[in-house]
Amino acid sequence: MTGSADTADPTPLAVHLLDLASHFTRRQDDLSHVPLYSTLLARLGPHLYQQLSRTTELAEHARRVRAIVETHHADRLAYDMYAASRITQLAYLAMTAGDLLVSALDTLEAGRPVGPVEEDALLRQVAGSVHRAGELIRHGAGDAVDAAEAFARSASRIRRSTGTRQQDPAAHGVRLSSPQRAALCAVARGLVTIDRNATEVFSGPPRLSISTLRSLHSRALTAHLPFARSSGAQRVALSPNGRLVLAATFGSPSDTTLSTRPTATASKPSAQPNAPIQGPR
Repeated sequence: MTGSADTADPTPLAVHLLDLASHFTRRQDDLSHVPLYSTLLARLGPHLYQQLSRTTELAEHARRVRAIVETHHADRLAYDMYAASRITQLAYLAMTAGDLLVSALDTLEAGRPVGPVEEDALLRQVAGSVHRAGELIRHGAGDAVDAAEAFARSASRIRRSTGTRQQDPAAHGVRLSSPQRAALCAVARGLVTIDRNATEVFSGPPRLSISTLRSLHSRALTAHLPFARSSGAQRVALSPNGRLVLAATFGSPSDTTLSTRPTATASKPSAQPNAPIQGPR
């Protein structure tokens, strides 16, 4: 089996993984916004059904990416055993999160509270399942980005050993400063939100400046999406072109036009946005 991955799907594996990372971030945002305590118990069911549908789609997406990983391995294009196991685990975690949401729905539909005390107990039980589902996928974006970097390094080593060269034309010649690349990595990991007017940054490490984020947005490398946890904030996400550009930096030699300095400080997403911070551009 040779060349089928390129023929069937020319998209770099790292790009697929960055796309998967973005879906994990969106599902994490969604689950944190389920109105557990701000809606009538009778109206909670539709919200849970919606989250169950989206979480099921996330698990299916992760399984599709896992199949792409296997194709790349079979075609000797890229392989990293640890990264492959992480993608398998991400699919399993998303599936288990879906099972927890099914449990929450079953609890909700089977419950017949006869007073405020019983209703509060039922709500706590439902909320517990929803919160555990969110915890299962909380670090999925970061894990997917780590896998993207690992597979890109593997693909780069294989290309060097075979004397071939492959780089997506959309990313050719794009110059990124170290702060810009660090910002793209942080965005990919689901670490970055900004205020509605794009004047302040809310993120965990690394420290990011609003001017760096504005420069990336002006080059159509990022997109601003509604942030479920706050009506006054926006989620910063990679655009399709941003995924291509960031993926092209993974595994690239240091003498290319793409910066490859490590961003270890951005490895773990924070549970909640911190106070506004300003860092050097």
